[in-house]
Amino acid sequence: MQWFDELDLDPGSPAVAMKTRALGDQSWLLADDRRSDELELKADLCRDRHGEVFMTLPGTSEAADELIGLIEACGFAVSTDPALHPLDRAGRSVQEDLCLLRRETTGWTLAAASVCFPTRWRLADKIGRSVTDVHAPIPGYRTRLAGRVDALFDRLGDRIVRRRNWFVHPDPSLFQPRPPEDGDPTIPASRCLADLVVRSERQTLRRLDGTGSIVFTIRVQQASLGEVVGSRPDMVAYLHGAPASELHHRGMHPDQVVELRLAVD
Repeated sequence: MQWFDELDLDPGSPAVAMKTRALGDQSWLLADDRRSDELELKADLCRDRHGEVFMTLPGTSEAADELIGLIEACGFAVSTDPALHPLDRAGRSVQEDLCLLRRETTGWTLAAASVCFPTRWRLADKIGRSVTDVHAPIPGYRTRLAGRVDALFDRLGDRIVRRRNWFVHPDPSLFQPRPPEDGDPTIPASRCLADLVVRSERQTLRRLDGTGSIVFTIRVQQASLGEVVGSRPDMVAYLHGAPASELHHRGMHPDQVVELRLAVD
């Protein structure tokens, strides 16, 4: 898969870093053979858990309407249901999760979001908070990245930028608002390649010209660890060479790291 090539497997590269780059000739929004299943899952979540997957502050409809225009320009049909907030309609039409950020006196703030596929975070804990506070649980974010991220948002202009992160989890569920209460189970070496999932988020940032808000897209892409190792043999060197703190950031607790290293030897 093409996205395998975008995984940062440099064990010396800090896990907590912006690592943004220009979108270039890539599509802003992606559609693949999982589109039908993922949109069906979004529809189910919006029906059964709407209050968890969609939230907005007042005054976001204009920016959301502007976003719909961009989505439709990419060839995606968006529902016209007048009972739904325009961002809610937009989020149901694409595989990406969609967040709207706006500049306030406290900084760039998460003003509205349609997030059906969170990677172990709850929208209720983030809505209305500054970008710095949203990322507060990430070690080192406030001291190392907060100022740089705000500056990037301020000078984004008409550029579209992208970045990618990735984690290793035993759970392939797309809707993961929380980690397991007792922590992830340890997958034994004999099953690591088949049962562990590399969960990657392709993220983009784009300013909306009319309102000045920023749309942050999050596209979750997943594959088994075995698929990734088969395509990226340097994953083996990464798993052996990355420091424990970085592997922990990627979702691998110490016991799992031991099993992983046995699995790829």
